[in-house]
Amino acid sequence: MLAKRMSMMEQPERTESAVKGAQTLMRALDILDEVLAGPIRAADLARKLDVSKTTAHRLAQALRSRDYLSVTKDGFALGPKLLQLGVHATEQIDFVRIARPFMEVLSERTGFCVFVAKREGDWSRHLERVIGRQRLRVATAPGDRRLIAETGLGKSLLLDETEAEWTRCYRLAFGDEASPERLEHFLAEMRASAARGYVAHDSELGDGVRSIAAPVRDARGEICIAISIASAAHYLTEEIAPELTRQIVQTAGHIGAAVGHDTSAR
Repeated sequence: MLAKRMSMMEQPERTESAVKGAQTLMRALDILDEVLAGPIRAADLARKLDVSKTTAHRLAQALRSRDYLSVTKDGFALGPKLLQLGVHATEQIDFVRIARPFMEVLSERTGFCVFVAKREGDWSRHLERVIGRQRLRVATAPGDRRLIAETGLGKSLLLDETEAEWTRCYRLAFGDEASPERLEHFLAEMRASAARGYVAHDSELGDGVRSIAAPVRDARGEICIAISIASAAHYLTEEIAPELTRQIVQTAGHIGAAVGHDTSAR
């Protein structure tokens, strides 16, 4: 009976301790959130977190002792442990697993085949495909690769590159057919695509394929993969293209957020 009474007396103390521990943890995480935007001084941390300067400094120093923060002339900054974690997290991202549910939703809404691809040097490698409801389907399958300037997906993977790189990739893909006129047309399209953030592509290979593609950005703001819908041009018409484009760009943004891209930082 005595043991039971003592246990009941200890329970509130344990609960209170757990709450305080959770509050301390959340404040430490708040500090890391603030430091993501750049170096910050203890006084500014205290003001933003609505705590005393002593508390902010104590928490920041505790994080520094575990290498989650470092000290610079401008205040507390990201430490080597966070940078290591970021690298490991990036290496472990399974793009297909993350993108697949978003692809399924997009395909269900539009009826079109949906693809994702990544860049492998001068090639785009198709990682996954969700087959739409149309009877006529694009034959490209997961694992296939195409020269990067040949497809809408490939072009969207190139949107952050220089015009010199665009030129090199186009000449590699089309060889003797890359006349000055065709090259200039390609470069003009790439400039427009880079400015608006997506690619509207009509195949130059004579297969009648039309696609709309958008890049997916990672936590560093860099293009990591791209997503597209593709079909025969007589299905993917000019009338429906604007709404499809909106949905593709939106889906690319959702996948980007799922792999750590912060759209508010743009």
